[in-house]
Amino acid sequence: MQTALALPLPQLRGVIRALSSASHVTQILTSSATERQLSSRAASTSGYSSARNWGLLAVPLLGVLAAGSAWTLSKDNFRKDEFYLLPLDVRQRIFFKYEKRIRDQSSLGKIFEYFSSQEKDGQEFLTPVDMLCAVVPTYPPSASTLDRLGNLDGERRNGTARSSWSKSQASFLQEFDVDGDGLISYPEFLLLLILLSIPGKDVKTIFDVVDLDGNGQIDRDEFKSVMELLGSMANVHTSPVGRSKKLSLSDSANSGLFMKFFGKDGGKKLLLPEFRDFLDKLHAELVTLEFKHYDYSGSGSIPAVDFGRSLVATADIRRVDQLLDKVDAMGPELTRQRISLEEFQTVHFDMRRNLHTLVVALDFYRQLGRPLLKDDFTKLLTKLMGVSLSSRVMEIIFAVFDDGQGGLDVQAFLETMQRREVMYARRRNIEPDGPTPAGFRREPASS
Repeated sequence: MQTALALPLPQLRGVIRALSSASHVTQILTSSATERQLSSRAASTSGYSSARNWGLLAVPLLGVLAAGSAWTLSKDNFRKDEFYLLPLDVRQRIFFKYEKRIRDQSSLGKIFEYFSSQEKDGQEFLTPVDMLCAVVPTYPPSASTLDRLGNLDGERRNGTARSSWSKSQASFLQEFDVDGDGLISYPEFLLLLILLSIPGKDVKTIFDVVDLDGNGQIDRDEFKSVMELLGSMANVHTSPVGRSKKLSLSDSANSGLFMKFFGKDGGKKLLLPEFRDFLDKLHAELVTLEFKHYDYSGSGSIPAVDFGRSLVATADIRRVDQLLDKVDAMGPELTRQRISLEEFQTVHFDMRRNLHTLVVALDFYRQLGRPLLKDDFTKLLTKLMGVSLSSRVMEIIFAVFDDGQGGLDVQAFLETMQRREVMYARRRNIEPDGPTPAGFRREPASS
C-alpha cells in the first residue's frame, strides 16, 4: 500500500503546509467524517476551523493520506499553492450536498450570507447569479474547476472566483435596480423570494383578496400588505440552530421594484395583467440565469451532463446521489450532446408552468399499470401541455429517471420537478422532505 512517504516531495510539502495551518481546512475535504462536519454546519453558524476542532479533523486527513492507493492525486487537483486530497469531482459532490443542506435547513439570513459574493459599504450583496444559487440548487459547471458556489466563514468574498456574471446577463432584474450596480440587497432578496413563492394558479386569487372593489388594480399600501402576509407565511427558519432575520419589507419599500410598480411618488396603481406578466418574467429570468451558469464558456449551449444535473439538483438529499450517479453513467452518445437555451427553457419553464396538469395526467397513466415509454410521454406532453421536447432531451430524461424497464420512473421524476417550487416557497405547511405528488405514496429512501 502506498504511504504518505511515497508522495513526491513537492506534494508532501503541500500536505505539511496545509496540515500546519487551520486556514486550509476549507481547502482539504476528505472522507465521510469531513462530509459529516460540513453537514452539521449547514444547520449551524458556528465554524469548524478552530484549533480544537482542527485537531480532531487532522486524524481522518492523515488516515486518508496514508491510504494513498485509494485516491488518485494528479495535477488537476492543484491550483497555485493549494493541495487537495480528493479529486475535483468528489469535492464538487460533497459541497453540492452541503449547499443543499444550507438551503433546506438554514435561516434565510444564513443563506444570504453564504452565497453573497460582493461587499459594498460594509454590507453584503448578491449578484444575479448569487441569487440563483441561493434559491435553486445548482451544480458547479462541468467545464469549470469550481468546487462550490458559496463562501465559507472567514473567506474573502470574490465574485470573480465563481461563475462569471455581468449586468447584461440579468437585464430583467436590472429593471428595478435603483442605483444600477446590479447587486441585490438582503431586503430585495426577501422580496424576490416572496414573489417567487406565489403559485401561478393563485396569483388572481391573491390579487382579488386585496382588490375588493373589483377594479382590477391595487395601490402601493395594498401591495405591501399582501407581501407582508405572504412573508409571514414563509418558513423563515427551518433549523432550530443559528441566526434568523425577520421577514420585513420596511427596508425594501423604496426599492426599485416598488418604484417600477407604483412610480417614484407611489401614486401609480398595479394592474393584475402587469403583475402576472412580471412574475412570469421573474421565473423565466431565473431559468435563463441557470442556463448561463452552466454555459461556462459562453457558447450558447451546455453539455448534456450539466443538463442532467440541472434536472436532478432539486431531488431529495437522500436520493440525489443515486440520480447524480445515473447522470455520470450516461453513455458517450448522450454525453457528447449539447443542449440549447430553448431546450433548457422548455423543460425548466414551460413544463413547470403546467406541472399540475402533468401530475394529474401521469398519475392517471400510472394507475393503468402500464410503463410510460418515450413515445407515450411525448404524446402526453404535446396534447396536454403543448410542449415538444427534442429527442436528445427526451433521451437524457429517460436515462436519468429510468424505471429499470425502459420506462419513466414517474414518481421520482415528478417529485424532483415539484421540489423546485417548494424551494421557492419554504412554507411551514410543507413537510420537511418535500411534497409527494398527488396520488403517490412516498416510498422509504434506499440505504
